[in-house]
Amino acid sequence: MPRPRMPLSRDARLLEYLSLLRYGTTDRFHQRKPLLNCTSIAKIVQLKPSTVQYLIKVYQRPALQVAPLFNRRLLRLRKHHIEFLTSEDTLRAWAHLSLKQRAKLAHRQFPEVKFSSSSLQRLYKKHGIRFKFIQKIKKEIDFHDEVYRELFTKMVQQLQEVKDADLPLIFLDEAIFSFNTFKTKAWSKAYKNIVIKDHAIKVKTQALIAAISLEDGFVDYLLHPKSIKTEEFKVFLKQLSNRFDSKPFAIFLDNLSVHKTNLSKECFQELQITPIFNIPYSPQFNGIESYFSILKNEYKNLLLQQIIKGEKVDAVRFIKMAIEAIDEQKTKRCVKYGLDCIKQQQEDLRK
Repeated sequence: MPRPRMPLSRDARLLEYLSLLRYGTTDRFHQRKPLLNCTSIAKIVQLKPSTVQYLIKVYQRPALQVAPLFNRRLLRLRKHHIEFLTSEDTLRAWAHLSLKQRAKLAHRQFPEVKFSSSSLQRLYKKHGIRFKFIQKIKKEIDFHDEVYRELFTKMVQQLQEVKDADLPLIFLDEAIFSFNTFKTKAWSKAYKNIVIKDHAIKVKTQALIAAISLEDGFVDYLLHPKSIKTEEFKVFLKQLSNRFDSKPFAIFLDNLSVHKTNLSKECFQELQITPIFNIPYSPQFNGIESYFSILKNEYKNLLLQQIIKGEKVDAVRFIKMAIEAIDEQKTKRCVKYGLDCIKQQQEDLRK
């Protein structure tokens, strides 16, 4: 029985000879320019130019000394390949790359394995890795930090003073309803989507300033095109003051620049309003943030319903309808949730 012929990619003497003809050296890590082209070398060694080119590449890859490309068994992904490609660190580091770019980097990391966009996609699908939205999270506050601890302590003291003085406590904030305030998901059949025309949802941006309380639920609101400025804020404060018969009350609000202007401060004094400012990056303490989430959901449902019916869209009317649709108990629970978050934070700091 004749002895099986050695593959060309394993013939070390042939590989060295080809490198010598091509670059004038057998050093694998040289930086020299080619002396002969692959066609000329092919005539000398009586091989195809493509074969010569492939064999020279094989010789230049150090990793292929152990794992030559011709061995198809070594082309399969091993456990360490899969662990690297599907690890959290790799996915995070490659978040900005396309599948094609990832395949190139993977091949550089593991030269003994061939990668392609489709093979990576199959691997991701098999291990439950999907192309998803990147989640943006707001800055998290460490309340054990001295600065934020002092701010929190001051806020809690002000809330306690308001409670001891038996003043009404109002939770106030602003929300924007724009072109992007739209429901993006709905139930539909496989491989089909519910389609609506883009121009149908082009509504004028509306700014809503609203107030809620634990005792009364929803208190009052003011709508204004585009955004709330100092003048609109003052008008709303006077609106609230009239609702409480010009008696003193307190409002819990965030650190928006409009809330801290000199005109706003003068308005607070004039109307006997005690402002309590929330801690930066801590929306969980203000219950109206949860209320706005419910409100926007109601608004999105109404907007989508009207668009699908083909009727005219009126953002102002939908906002008013959404406000009326929210149950009073839900509003009170939103306020209670904010107060519970404050109590929970107090307990955490005591530990």
